[in-house]
Amino acid sequence: MTSYFARYQAGKHDDVWRDLRALGLTAFDEPHREDAQAVAREMAIRARRNVETIVDRLQADGFVAAENDFEAAPRPAHLPPSDGAADLADWMEDTFAPFPMTVSAWIRQVGDVWLVGQYPRWPESVLADPLVVEFEHVAYGGGAREYFETELTGFGPDADPGDDYQLDFAPDALHKANISGDGPYGIQLPGVGVDGLVGPTLWFVDDLNNAFAAGGFPEALYPEGYVDPPEGLREGLARDLLRL
Repeated sequence: MTSYFARYQAGKHDDVWRDLRALGLTAFDEPHREDAQAVAREMAIRARRNVETIVDRLQADGFVAAENDFEAAPRPAHLPPSDGAADLADWMEDTFAPFPMTVSAWIRQVGDVWLVGQYPRWPESVLADPLVVEFEHVAYGGGAREYFETELTGFGPDADPGDDYQLDFAPDALHKANISGDGPYGIQLPGVGVDGLVGPTLWFVDDLNNAFAAGGFPEALYPEGYVDPPEGLREGLARDLLRL
């Protein structure tokens, strides 16, 4: 039987994710584990290339990443994994087992991404749910493990790593635009297999593919004053990005 990784490299991305997700928790067992991990690593390598391409295109077009508050202080749009990223991923795999391989691979390979900011060609981009994925919290001085440990302790009176838990990685679309909104986006834990769930039905990789297909700005909020992007802007940002 052709390996999942070989099929993934051959371009059968959606089929491979369908088949790997169907394995459920058996993806963590042999003979599937190493093959599934190889797919997750390759996904993250492709994702990092996409992130770097989008950030380069945005910055060449005048975009400046900025905090989602009234000060809007500039900040990095992409921070690669720190020297402690692998240790954080190891801790998450131990603490939240079974931990989605795709999330672990993202932490190890991609880093933190923040596409909220000032975009002169499209000032309303902040209302388009810009891509944000922050697990390591490098922009805040690190401390991600301590943050998640605190959240886990406060999850319930008898909380333990086996309880259901959301591993937050981004503000919701409204909070990104400094508008009062709902709770943050996060991965549901413990995991259900190779990929993570963002909410009850959306897979992490599918969520990322949706964002990349739209050049990093996949949705649209419509408060007063919203303006759609200039014609071709999303398409230009998404040009030749890799399917995960």
